[in-house]
Amino acid sequence: MNARVELITQAAYARQRGVAKSAVAKAVAEGRISLIDGKIDPAVADIQWEKNTRARADSRRAGATSAEVEGAGGPAAETAPVVAEAPPAAPGYNEFRTRREKAEAEKSEFEAARLAGRLIDRDTTERAIFDAFRQLRDAVMTSAQRAAPKLLGLADVREVERVIEDEQRKAFAGWEQRMLERLPSKEAV
Repeated sequence: MNARVELITQAAYARQRGVAKSAVAKAVAEGRISLIDGKIDPAVADIQWEKNTRARADSRRAGATSAEVEGAGGPAAETAPVVAEAPPAAPGYNEFRTRREKAEAEKSEFEAARLAGRLIDRDTTERAIFDAFRQLRDAVMTSAQRAAPKLLGLADVREVERVIEDEQRKAFAGWEQRMLERLPSKEAV
């Protein structure tokens, strides 16, 4: 338990991992690997490297770890199997990132349109349309009750049709007027 920790330089750690010195320097700069007095504890750094370093999206080697991919060509990479032709793989990092970016852009556009008042609530709209057509149906269905007294005693078919058409026109005109009254004025929009 009281074993002495052996610290090494960034260059030595890069050689040990089989990666470029710049890759280790970048990991340190980004806080993916911690330093102790300006040096690296290789055991801790290995854990941090695995945990905090993403595998490259263009890796063609099956079963390669992020360290093997990052240090392609180094000692760790020599033991990894190489696939001659990669079979069609599941979506990779870049595809997921593209999908995420597209979804975030669509969400932003949606939110901007909503804030600008160019979007309406679907449930509210469906309810309003249902109510409007129910009112139209009721107006047309009651036109027969209004026309019936006027039809008593009429023998001419054309006169009967005219009375019925007049009542239906009144029903539609009344419904249209009620709908127009419900719309916001042009100044409000």
